[in-house]
Amino acid sequence: MSDDQIPAPYHRVPEQEVLGIQFTLEDMDEMRFARVLRDITQDPAFAVPLQVRVLEPRSGIDGQVTLAFLPQDREKASAAVQRLKTILLRYGAQVDHIRMPDKEV
Repeated sequence: MSDDQIPAPYHRVPEQEVLGIQFTLEDMDEMRFARVLRDITQDPAFAVPLQVRVLEPRSGIDGQVTLAFLPQDREKASAAVQRLKTILLRYGAQVDHIRMPDKEV
């Protein structure tokens, strides 16, 4: 990813480490994944300075949603994680793995 593709909050402070919380969504079809993404993009809980990164589910590959944030935005990210869990439950998603900075749940 080049510097001009990095969202502004991350581009302004390159010396800071970007953290991420990753959700692996096993057995979620493309249609439900698209609905989850629609809800995420319309929800203010995921607004800048947070960044949502996704890996769409494909044959043999589980979908992933990663919430990226700077260390000072940890509290906002925590609230967004709770909101993401609610959205996933709405679509009957089974969250098999959540990988957080320095630990795996």
